[in-house]
Amino acid sequence: MTYETNDLYLSGYLVANGFQLQSHANVSGQTIFRFNQTDELKKLVEKYYNLDGSVNPQRLASALKSLKNIIYQKENKYNYHATTRMSN
Repeated sequence: MTYETNDLYLSGYLVANGFQLQSHANVSGQTIFRFNQTDELKKLVEKYYNLDGSVNPQRLASALKSLKNIIYQKENKYNYHATTRMSN
């Protein structure tokens, strides 16, 4: 099962917490980020929306930078979507 979101900051939070971005797509001018849906991912999404989540700020900044690179690249020549993951 796949979890999809167009929320850049949620996606950054998930990547910074160790979830690998599985793919992304541009749909009507919006980037959709896709992750494997697990129970742990569901819990983190819930924490995020309840303003109860935490993340290392440097890891979040790095994750957001990587995701922004994906959004703004004209062509995906290097398969960045397959490698966007923060190691624990």
